[in-house]
Amino acid sequence: MTQSQTVRPAVRRFPFFSSVRWKLLVVYLLLILFAMQLIGAYFVQSLHHYFVDAFERSISQEATFLSSTLQPTLGANRPLGFYSRDLVHAIAHISNATIYVLDKDGNVLATSGNPYLVGLKRVDPEVTSALLGLQDTQIALDPSTSQRQLYFSQPLRYHGQIVGAVEFVAPMQSVDHSISIITLLFATGTLLALALTAFLAVIIAQTITGPIAAITQRTRELAAGNFDSMVQVRSNDEIGELASTFNMLTRRLQQSIANTEREKGRLQAVMSNMSEGVIAVDQKFRVLLLNPAAGRLLGRASEQLVGEVITAHLDVDGARAEPMIVDLLGRFVEVSLTALQRRSSRADSRETREDFDGYLIVLRDVTAETRLEESRKRFVADVSHELRTPITSLKSYLEALLEGAREDPVTEDKFLRVMERETDRMARLIRDLLQLSRFDSGYEALHCEPIPVEVLLHRVTERFSLLAFQSNIQFITRLGDKGVWVKIDRDRIEQAIDNIISNALKYTPSGGKITVDAQVDETKTWLHLTISDTGPGIDPRELPHIFERFYRVDLSRARQLGGSGLGLSIAKEIIEAHGGAIRATSARNEGTSFEIELPTCEGDVEDEQA
Repeated sequence: MTQSQTVRPAVRRFPFFSSVRWKLLVVYLLLILFAMQLIGAYFVQSLHHYFVDAFERSISQEATFLSSTLQPTLGANRPLGFYSRDLVHAIAHISNATIYVLDKDGNVLATSGNPYLVGLKRVDPEVTSALLGLQDTQIALDPSTSQRQLYFSQPLRYHGQIVGAVEFVAPMQSVDHSISIITLLFATGTLLALALTAFLAVIIAQTITGPIAAITQRTRELAAGNFDSMVQVRSNDEIGELASTFNMLTRRLQQSIANTEREKGRLQAVMSNMSEGVIAVDQKFRVLLLNPAAGRLLGRASEQLVGEVITAHLDVDGARAEPMIVDLLGRFVEVSLTALQRRSSRADSRETREDFDGYLIVLRDVTAETRLEESRKRFVADVSHELRTPITSLKSYLEALLEGAREDPVTEDKFLRVMERETDRMARLIRDLLQLSRFDSGYEALHCEPIPVEVLLHRVTERFSLLAFQSNIQFITRLGDKGVWVKIDRDRIEQAIDNIISNALKYTPSGGKITVDAQVDETKTWLHLTISDTGPGIDPRELPHIFERFYRVDLSRARQLGGSGLGLSIAKEIIEAHGGAIRATSARNEGTSFEIELPTCEGDVEDEQA
């Protein structure tokens, strides 16, 4: 026999004591012992309540006996005789309490304590309760003796009327002493049990917690990313088997993580380079995975959305299979929902059951396509509407001329002039539409150059001062700071300003006023050009729509004055193409004010000196 063969039986000599079951059995025994201590503590507490309740019942019975004896005397308003006083002292001696007999006003008639208290009034809360007809019991600490006292008061009734009260002040020293002795006995037993439990716990901890602590430490290292750490197998019991299983799990986990990382890298490479947003959710629409494109479309970082319910950010429904277009942060997104289907079969049945692991949501930005389609439809509808009126008018006058109106030279001349105006109107409309089309397609090129603001205002004054004078309208221009330059396409900016001032001249009545005010903000980076009039104003409900194409506040008057509803739209496109902004404020019968913001620039020194 070899040495290894002689050692192996020694390892298995006491298989029972090397088993985790025995160790757990010992632990259970210790838990039972601890539970017994808890029961003992509960018993001591219950015993305390029992002694106190018994003492209160004894005092209550003696007070009831004394009350039944004294009620007739106090009810008849007779003074207490020697028999009553002796009875008070006798009961006080039996109960070891101080007794007070009080009349209905709380004055002491007799007492077993200090005789000098007779005739004085007691104002204890218990006495007050008794004189109100309530039986009261209180346990309080006597400050003079530092001992607990039982205060018991009971009313004295005679023919339903309260004629007085009795108060017992009984020391609880004997009760506390008995409870202390019993508590000391249980405390001594508990300490001995705890000492024995601690001794056994140390022994058990050495055999159980050592290997478990080693496995726990390796588990922490594994959680931190160290997959090379292994547990040393020290025994053949359940703990040793657990260590062997842990090592096998670690090796398999290394392989699984390596495979997962490779697949994850491939998946991330594909999803990160996709222009479409991809979101994987579970059955409850909680986000499991999404690519950066989906985060950008939802306006949130990808890592912030993981774990959240996607229905809080995106209106999707598992029952709807066809794609839908939704509005996300001002963009049109096509949402496609695909169920991730899983098939599983039961062992005891041939029927297959379909289930879903979750859903795959694909987001595709179709803003450009949607807006292009909407713009095309709106453009066709608006142009058809705008061209229909002048064409109808031309056709009517042509038919009238063909039917004989040209025989009359005056009528013929009148009809031809109307046809000329309608033709000019269609030409202006087509010109404006072509310009808007160039802005929409990005083909409208701007030729910007630095221009002093005072030069811009001077040109505005030259163009409109005479027209305003002929219409009896006061035209005022104001410049806040000189030496301010703006880099603009002069023709386009003048066209935008002309459109606004032309509208003001059309709608401002005779005797009104038009003001062009140019101011620079405190940072000297923005020019605020305000054009205001004293016309009829615009209703607040219509104000948000005035920059829309073909929108006219007063349709009949706009047609009469030759407006097409494109002037403000063109002005807005021009201002925004320069990096600026335009907004309007107005109210009925209070005029209208347009504020144009344009970025300033450094001026040309030579031109400025010139």
